[in-house]
Amino acid sequence: MAIRLCEANISFLLILKLANSQKQTILTIINIDKMKVKPITRLEINHTLINLMEYVTSLRISVLIITFLIVTSLNFLSAQKISRDLNVDLLINHAGYMPGASKTVVTKGQVSGNFEVINILTMKVVHTGTFKPATGDFGDYSTGDFSAVNQEGRYYIKYDTLRSFPFTISSDSYRPAMDLIVKYFSLQRCGASSTGYLSPCHVDDGIRMDNGKHQDVSGGWHDASDLRKWVGATIYGMIGLSRTYELDTRPVNNRHKTLEELIWGNQYFLKMQEPQGYVMNYVGGDVKKHSDSNRWTDNTVGTEGGELKFVKPTAGKSTADMLIFGSNDDRVIHTDPLDLTGQFNFITAEAIMTRITKTTDKAYSQKCLEAAKKCYEWCLAKTYNQETGIIGASMQAALEMFKTTGEEKYKSFAISQAAQLKKLQNTQKESEISGFFKTSLSNDEPYKNISEGCLEFISLCDLAKMFPDNKDISSWKEIISGYANNYLNVISMRNSFGIVPFGLFVNQDPGGNRKAGQYWYRYFMQPELSWWVGINANLASAGVGLLKASQVLNDPKLKAIAQKQLDWIVGSNPFNSSTVAGIGYNHPKHFPGSTFIPNTPVIPGAVLNGLGGTHEDQPDIGTGSWQISEYWTPMVSFTIWLMSELTAAS
Repeated sequence: MAIRLCEANISFLLILKLANSQKQTILTIINIDKMKVKPITRLEINHTLINLMEYVTSLRISVLIITFLIVTSLNFLSAQKISRDLNVDLLINHAGYMPGASKTVVTKGQVSGNFEVINILTMKVVHTGTFKPATGDFGDYSTGDFSAVNQEGRYYIKYDTLRSFPFTISSDSYRPAMDLIVKYFSLQRCGASSTGYLSPCHVDDGIRMDNGKHQDVSGGWHDASDLRKWVGATIYGMIGLSRTYELDTRPVNNRHKTLEELIWGNQYFLKMQEPQGYVMNYVGGDVKKHSDSNRWTDNTVGTEGGELKFVKPTAGKSTADMLIFGSNDDRVIHTDPLDLTGQFNFITAEAIMTRITKTTDKAYSQKCLEAAKKCYEWCLAKTYNQETGIIGASMQAALEMFKTTGEEKYKSFAISQAAQLKKLQNTQKESEISGFFKTSLSNDEPYKNISEGCLEFISLCDLAKMFPDNKDISSWKEIISGYANNYLNVISMRNSFGIVPFGLFVNQDPGGNRKAGQYWYRYFMQPELSWWVGINANLASAGVGLLKASQVLNDPKLKAIAQKQLDWIVGSNPFNSSTVAGIGYNHPKHFPGSTFIPNTPVIPGAVLNGLGGTHEDQPDIGTGSWQISEYWTPMVSFTIWLMSELTAAS
């Protein structure tokens, strides 16, 4: 190594060489002006600086400062780090933030230094914050808050040699993602559409399972990274899109595209309604065994009749058994009624469609209203167990019917359901954890559902917002506060990312050995189960509920927790991975489907099932499995709904 030293009018060149094998330093100093050479050899490393200063003093140089670092374990002097790479290890929301949002940066390990938020266009530091280290359920992480940065712009965060991906702060931060999700639905269209990624498809849906007759149930959307049309799952597309439509009040907005998609999707659901009022279960789903109808068809309506049977494909590369009637490849309609949660979700969708099409298409609006009323009456005539999930969906349906019609009976029903929900809440205030709901009066297991969301929580908040002067408002707020503060918030504080749990467990440890009071809890479903998926719908729906609760209770803390649920989905997680296709970076490996060709392509705007967990309940990004990487309508719908709510709230 050569270092040029200057003192007054004398210049020196210091040449330093390491003899690693002998642990010696050979030092030569040359007076450049006089070209006088003075070698110094066999200096012990520990005495190098002392001997150097003695030698320099002998040359009567009054001031000389030399700083160098000797790494004795490697026996070399370290130079400035030179790399082809960047350490993008500061974790943020890849989609950005609203100006007034809570904003958090996370990094792995115990870090306590200062980080800088830098405006990319000016390259100026606009904020300096401090990391706070903590050990949580996912290990050691350090978090920093930069909520004070509210000026719209493009930024990145820097700490030492680490940095974040660039991100936007803007009142329109989530608009690109929301517009892309609307576009995703158009690409997932089933039937003879102008936008479906392999249109036309399944125009011959389908053959009724109960009588073998053809009934037109074409249209709608493929539900996931497959070709199935489960009504119970795809109906969430109607809910997510319709919420987005009503919340998008910008002068220049994407409502026309959203409405186009809603009308396309709704044709399928209206076709699936039977004269009695209920909605049938699905077409293209698994009738007799896995994936028996998850396939392409010839788009030609076949001859009715024949035996329902399994056959082997006689052409193509896919070999899985096909379930068909006779010799036709038309897919089978599972004609049994959809479960009650799905029926009430259908009512919600049709009630909202009635409102938003009332001024543009009165006949269509009336058709939607009649469909909602018929299904509502059918549901109320059924005798069923008052389970938490059904209560939540029924409250939502009744509230939307009241908004649409103003009829008092719907309001009364929603209020009565809130009273039933109160009976199911755990209110042990002396316990470490409380406020959650039991599954039912006959089942004490804490309620949890990965795909149907926190509709009971969301609906109760909507009830309180709609009727703030009701005599029961204090009771409703108490239920809301118990669930938000004594359950969701308690667990969210146990991990550095602030995400809420999947659920609580009573009888035994489900894996992970996480306990709160007398209950075990997990953030992820157990991977040992025969069916499990990632957590995006659970997080996004809880985020919607928390945001609404923050408004009901006037509690900004809950809004901050709601933000963190979206942050995790779009990048602020241990893998720095966005689970929204086309938004952000480091997406999980694509899952294309497995029993049909062509497979499902990468579709921008798709929301994946989300990160899963190990047996120990640690985050897992997987290797392209359907449980983590498959697209699924509930995940897509709750995510766009949360984005819409956060945008509107700002």
